[in-house]
Amino acid sequence: MGELDGRITIVTGGGRGIGFGIARRLCRAGANVLIAEFNPETGAEAVKQLTDEGYQAWFHETDVRKPESVQAMVDAVLARHGRIDILVNNAGLAELGPTETFPVEQWDLQVDVMYTGVFLCTRAVGNVMLEQGKGVILNISSIGGLGAWPLRTAYNSAKAAVISLTENVGCEWARRGVRVVSVAPGVTRTAMLQQMVEEGRATLERYNKRTPMGRVGEIEEIASVVQFLVSDRASYITATTVTVDGGWTAWGNLPLEE
Repeated sequence: MGELDGRITIVTGGGRGIGFGIARRLCRAGANVLIAEFNPETGAEAVKQLTDEGYQAWFHETDVRKPESVQAMVDAVLARHGRIDILVNNAGLAELGPTETFPVEQWDLQVDVMYTGVFLCTRAVGNVMLEQGKGVILNISSIGGLGAWPLRTAYNSAKAAVISLTENVGCEWARRGVRVVSVAPGVTRTAMLQQMVEEGRATLERYNKRTPMGRVGEIEEIASVVQFLVSDRASYITATTVTVDGGWTAWGNLPLEE
């Protein structure tokens, strides 16, 4: 038996990357996972992969930017299971560019998905959890929300806002049975990272040299921390962010090793 047996779980943006890794890890621990995805093909393929592996998973097309879409997702889970135990706010994207020419449309998109979307999902699911008197909400932030990276004004600002939201809501709901926590991954080996490397926007060698542990993170390493934080083992942890970054944040903005 897994430590999350029967826990009804939502993972937004769970169709690929870190989100899919989290969904799979929680499924392995016994959770029943709804993958809430904007792209129906991505969501359906992820669920097929999980169910083919023998896990309990299903898909709901969701646009976290729209309150009515988020509420429809919540209603679907309640109609099927009658409760929600865990929410993982993971949906995100990254568009980089100089601040002085950064398109307002791209700013709006990133803030809407990664900050407003987290708020909307937290509010909708939080109402259910508060009525239940228990539940865990975990937000995926980023080490980008803890410091300055050039060309990442929109992304880092949204992630910093998620860290603040985690602290505020976590404190507000702490005595009502609902924990709210955040994980801030460092540079992690994902398809998005691979694309940046292929496009010449990043190199693994530079990331490895910049990280005290000498390597980028793996999706499973992020997912394992998420599993711990949403489990009963973390029952006294709320309103805080856990960095999973190989020491990157502690090292500060010092030069890369040569």
